[in-house]
Amino acid sequence: MTPIVTVLTTVFNGEQFIEECVNSILGQTLQGFEYIILNNGSTDGTADLLNKFTDPRLQIIHQENLGISRSLNKGAELSRCDLIARLDADDYSAPTRLERQVEVMNKYPDLVLCGSRFRELTGNKESEQRVPCTETDQAIRKSMSLFNPFAHSTVIFRKKTFNEAGGYNNKFKYGQDYDLWLRMLSLGEACILKDELCTLRVSEQSSSYQNKRAQKLEGLIIRWKAFRQIGESPAKNLYYLLKSLVGLVFPSTRNFK
Repeated sequence: MTPIVTVLTTVFNGEQFIEECVNSILGQTLQGFEYIILNNGSTDGTADLLNKFTDPRLQIIHQENLGISRSLNKGAELSRCDLIARLDADDYSAPTRLERQVEVMNKYPDLVLCGSRFRELTGNKESEQRVPCTETDQAIRKSMSLFNPFAHSTVIFRKKTFNEAGGYNNKFKYGQDYDLWLRMLSLGEACILKDELCTLRVSEQSSSYQNKRAQKLEGLIIRWKAFRQIGESPAKNLYYLLKSLVGLVFPSTRNFK
């Protein structure tokens, strides 16, 4: 059976959480998917854990560390589907995630990008997302110059639009998703579902936690691009700019993905 959606995950030294991540996709209510996992030269037990999986829907690629952007571009190129969903190696999806998002993308052909609400997991404590949730295309466009409204692990997008937008930009190490969404919004509409379809792990091992300062700097660059492309209230932009600058000077222990 030809799959209808590809799930992409890149992983580097992710032995602690990779099994939970993979099992969350293998347990989806929607069965017609392929799952491409790119192991970026892990030096821990990640490769051995991945090799234990025998599900035919899995395509596991062991490679040198190409970085997140290059690996995701490679995975998208290998995809056989018109729809591509993302999931980070330390996060996991709700069982109905793919079924719900594929349904929405099929129902609304003008949508090129769809995210969802999510839960945050800090240690053993689970909570609602702290990032403000915007749902409609109009609200998303207004927020793009203020902050990234999408959690990377929650999105599904059209491969055709991804290619037209140029894929992930290798110049960005931490904001490659934010930059891509901005370019995709020039080609179609987006939405964020009210459903909490993913759980995002907040840990000191995450790349975004360990590189918060660099991530904030890249975010400022992309937000300026968004302001020039879409525009929003100058007062709001100034507020978020000052907030980010304070965060650079006094880094918070709280992590926003």
